[in-house]
Amino acid sequence: MGGLNSAVCGLFWAVFSAIVMCANVQARPLTFAYGDHNEAPFAIVKDGELKGGFALEFGRSLADRLGMEAAFRFVPRNRISAEIAGGSVDAYCLAAQPYYPGFSADHFTTPLFTDQDVILLSAGLRGPADLSSLTGARIGAVLGFIYPASVEALFADHQAERIDARNAEANLRKLHSGRLDAVILPMAAWRLALSRDQSLAGLVRKDVIPVAVRDRVCLVSPSSPASVPEINAAIQSLVADGSLPALVRASGLEMSGAQSAGLHMSSPIPSRR
Repeated sequence: MGGLNSAVCGLFWAVFSAIVMCANVQARPLTFAYGDHNEAPFAIVKDGELKGGFALEFGRSLADRLGMEAAFRFVPRNRISAEIAGGSVDAYCLAAQPYYPGFSADHFTTPLFTDQDVILLSAGLRGPADLSSLTGARIGAVLGFIYPASVEALFADHQAERIDARNAEANLRKLHSGRLDAVILPMAAWRLALSRDQSLAGLVRKDVIPVAVRDRVCLVSPSSPASVPEINAAIQSLVADGSLPALVRASGLEMSGAQSAGLHMSSPIPSRR
């Protein structure tokens, strides 16, 4: 009889442990990567902490739509691929797919918004608004960032001098002090800078050189508690009810063509609550 009781007790504790383990798995947050290479309006990072911007608000909205809690982890730019692959973070939702060639297409979600990089030209720089005018120019770039081949060729062939800074804001300060002839930056970052300081408009020409247009997406870890199809369904739900378009507009960004075309669609998603 004692043996039977022991067996029953053992079974009870095994079941109880399994339930607790399941509860812990279900309680795991969805962890998003960010870094100090991200800047407003994409992310507002102060003293290593994510304080605002699209990344914070979207991460919270996406996790909530999936019935999960959101968590955010600081990751340097050159560590994002490794942290995603290793499962230390679940998603990086400011990714542009061409810059992560080590991941197959099924690791990326549908687009969240469209981002455009441009080259601002200082008011004193002469010539047409194309790359030929940058010969001999001092160009502000972001440390560690790889630009399209046509721009990288300017630096590789020493036609122009690449001067790196941590972000676009630092490069705009250099432009203001006359230490740069041009700056490569996201159009959204330039619009935000202008809204804060209209005097910046007098430093540059009105015409810009287009560099690249990219869709920003979530790069999702194979270990993520939410799969790419589940995240895609949640994104479409946020599009359908207007939440994502409102956040994109409030952040000074632009909806991608694919998402704009899909505003009339809705996608039910499984609740994880």
